[in-house]
Amino acid sequence: MHKPTDPHPTKIKVIIADDHPLIISGITEVLEKSESFSIMATFKNGNGLMQSSCLADADVLLLDLNMPGKNGLQVLEDIKAMNLKLQVLVLTSYFSKQLADQCALSGAHGYILKSDGLDTIAVTILEVVEGKTAFPDFSKNTEEDPNEFTYLDEFLKKYNLTKREAEVIQMVCKGYNSKEIAKRLFLSIFTVQTHRRNIFRKLNIDGNTVSLYKFASENGILQ
Repeated sequence: MHKPTDPHPTKIKVIIADDHPLIISGITEVLEKSESFSIMATFKNGNGLMQSSCLADADVLLLDLNMPGKNGLQVLEDIKAMNLKLQVLVLTSYFSKQLADQCALSGAHGYILKSDGLDTIAVTILEVVEGKTAFPDFSKNTEEDPNEFTYLDEFLKKYNLTKREAEVIQMVCKGYNSKEIAKRLFLSIFTVQTHRRNIFRKLNIDGNTVSLYKFASENGILQ
């Protein structure tokens, strides 16, 4: 964790949370070129972030969704429940309206695509601090279907999973039991249980929720 000394009180206080050191270094380099920002701290996992006292004093959190420990969506929900003043900008590689909408509902003020380059981050932070939101224009991509798990395609192909199985994984990891999943997805309990057995078989992991959550978190399916 990096903490510069005696940041100027008028500067925008920023926390960076990303498990890729190069991303942290790149963002740090961009923001330090400006006198508008002070980097309070950096974190490589969600647990360390949520245990930090810096959150209460920060103005902006740059949050990667795919981190060890608590993932970005869990962090968003925790921060929302804490009623903190800071603005949260999500950092992600996934161009997905569905995911962006989920982040917005969880309290995110912006959704930054890493593919757009880091040079736009400073401007985006300033816009959000001024009260604006910063989300991509998904209407420009006619191939993106908000009802599809487009951001999980690589994961699905790698493990030969269906989109329905991905839905079940996500709901299991959110704490829903088979009866609740069946009701929400308009399936029979038998079908859900079959999906669960197939998921554990395909992923070759122990048949319990803890193992599934750990696997899903490590492979980015909880984003």
